[in-house]
Amino acid sequence: MTKQTSPQAATMAQRPAALTAATAYTPAERRFVLLFAIVGALIESMELNLLSYPLGDLAASFRVTNAAVVATITAQSLASIAGGFLFGWIADRWGRRPTYVAFTATYSVLAIAGALVTSFDIFVITRVLAGLAMGGAFGVIFAMFSESWKSPKRGFMGSVLQGMFIAGTLLTQLILFITISSLGSNSGWRWGFLVIGAMCLLIAAGAAFRLPESKLWRAARDAKKRGEGGEEDTPRAAKPPLETGAGPRRIVLGAVFLTVCTTGVFAASYSYITFAPTFLRQNLGVSLSVSTIVLTVGTLLGIASYLVFGILSDRIGRRMATLWSCVLGVLGFGAFALFGGGSPTVATVALMGAAIGYAGFGVLGTWISEFYPTRFRAFGSGATYYVARGLGSGLFPLFALSLAGGNLRWALALGGFGAILGLLGCIFVPDTANKIITAQE
Repeated sequence: MTKQTSPQAATMAQRPAALTAATAYTPAERRFVLLFAIVGALIESMELNLLSYPLGDLAASFRVTNAAVVATITAQSLASIAGGFLFGWIADRWGRRPTYVAFTATYSVLAIAGALVTSFDIFVITRVLAGLAMGGAFGVIFAMFSESWKSPKRGFMGSVLQGMFIAGTLLTQLILFITISSLGSNSGWRWGFLVIGAMCLLIAAGAAFRLPESKLWRAARDAKKRGEGGEEDTPRAAKPPLETGAGPRRIVLGAVFLTVCTTGVFAASYSYITFAPTFLRQNLGVSLSVSTIVLTVGTLLGIASYLVFGILSDRIGRRMATLWSCVLGVLGFGAFALFGGGSPTVATVALMGAAIGYAGFGVLGTWISEFYPTRFRAFGSGATYYVARGLGSGLFPLFALSLAGGNLRWALALGGFGAILGLLGCIFVPDTANKIITAQE
């Protein structure tokens, strides 16, 4: 009895290099990939920010100092760097779907476990392991997105995905505000962790059954097994380039400058995220409610700036859109440096310049994932993103605060140097707008 093979399967088996993101999926499959990519970005941000909003509640509950909780946040962030390498390698070796399910289920279970423990040491262990799992999110989510979405609007949809990382922060704050205000400090944060962990676990279960595996990754894997495109079996002269128009040396250099650019944008963003709340309360003397409103407006402006530059990147290219977003960042942080010492009203308005000073994130998610070839897209994307996050969000705020002598206004204004670094880094990275994503690049 002859086994029947569908035309699409035959295409995947016989001509993997001809398989593209635009042709490999049905519209329904593409919608499922986008849905799980959006939800995955949202819940990773929720998990990442679980400790920031209830920081004081956690310290009081475990009878430790605020500094101990901050140290836990730092350890969680550092663990995510290792997770970017680990889960990126897993995704490139065993597939996007099982890796997505694995890291989502892992930090979901650990959030629930953290809600139940009474020992701070055990709680720290749950958060470090959760940080390791969080490291899988960016590389896998943007890999499966880039390998399924059509080129002309990939920049815009990538900016929507990146915006979900901000939206998740707001959702976490809402859930924890409701649970803490309703149930009190000690029980409230625990129930918040339980609710968020359970939500994420349901998403992991849904992905296990409904998330389509990347057909481009599968075709690249099968081709390598048949000896059609693997590193070990393909003669050096016959190997496809890692990037259209770019050899191995150029992509290594491009990866370095892409990491530099992303580090700069992270430095700009975390100068604002880290120092703006305290600047409003301590330097300007505004109330908690007014501070919350200002920060919410800043967050919404940040999301809007992502979308604007994501759309622009589809029209003028990833490099030029990132460059102009960094120019905006220099101007925004510069305006704050000039006027941030004025009256509370003037300083608050000037702060909005810093709020849109890291609009480059609206482009970088897509650019990073397009830059790397399918066979190691998740690993390369995760490595670039999480190394940059470790440097830009972990080390730069401490450096800026030290350089500013503890002055919050100037520490925040120094985010402009991050925008300058992003501007300089992006100049040397090959543009990937309208790149056709294939199984064998």
